[in-house]
Amino acid sequence: MELKDLKETWSKLSSGRELDEDQIREMLRHRTGNLIDRINRNVRIGFFVLFALIVLFVLDDFIFTPLLISESQAVVEMPQWLVFLSIFSNILIFTSFIYFVVKYYRVRRICNISCNLKETLIRIIETLLLYKRLFYLTLFIFALAMALQFISGMYTGMAFDMENQGIQLSEIPVGKWFLITGIGLLVLVLTVGGIYLLLRWGFRKLYGNYINKLKATLRELNEIES
Repeated sequence: MELKDLKETWSKLSSGRELDEDQIREMLRHRTGNLIDRINRNVRIGFFVLFALIVLFVLDDFIFTPLLISESQAVVEMPQWLVFLSIFSNILIFTSFIYFVVKYYRVRRICNISCNLKETLIRIIETLLLYKRLFYLTLFIFALAMALQFISGMYTGMAFDMENQGIQLSEIPVGKWFLITGIGLLVLVLTVGGIYLLLRWGFRKLYGNYINKLKATLRELNEIES
């Protein structure tokens, strides 16, 4: 709600009374407190969700995938650079979140002691925007790692099947190559793109809406100070 809308609503509810600067400031302070309380709740939710996803990814890399390979009796091994890239992306996601949590609660502690409302809003918005940039960077690296793992797995599987059947690459028709490549790319885009969009949606749900609301509150506060 913009400042002019807030004044109009107040005048309708309280005929003959006008909001002064202190009352508006107090209402903005109350709104900010509510938003911060919700962000605190979402930080805790985000931690448990992210921890569960990391555990799932680690189990997939070191238990589920090796188990499937052993059951298929395929003499293949995931390249070490792919294992490293997967571990790196998982660590980057988790450490960026921990960094955000530490910085966020540090700002909260400092502002509870020495910040006014405007300083609190500015610092929290800056912290959330920093985490947003870190999140999208790590999400890109994570999506890239997943895409490379998928391509490597598809290529290794095809090479193993052709070797078992005694088929050479030159013997495969061009049309079949295009078909296999097209299906592989479609599955890749749907899988990696779906996970990317899901994680981005989760971030916006947990923090994105509150960034916009905090910015709106800061604009209203600047209006009554100007």
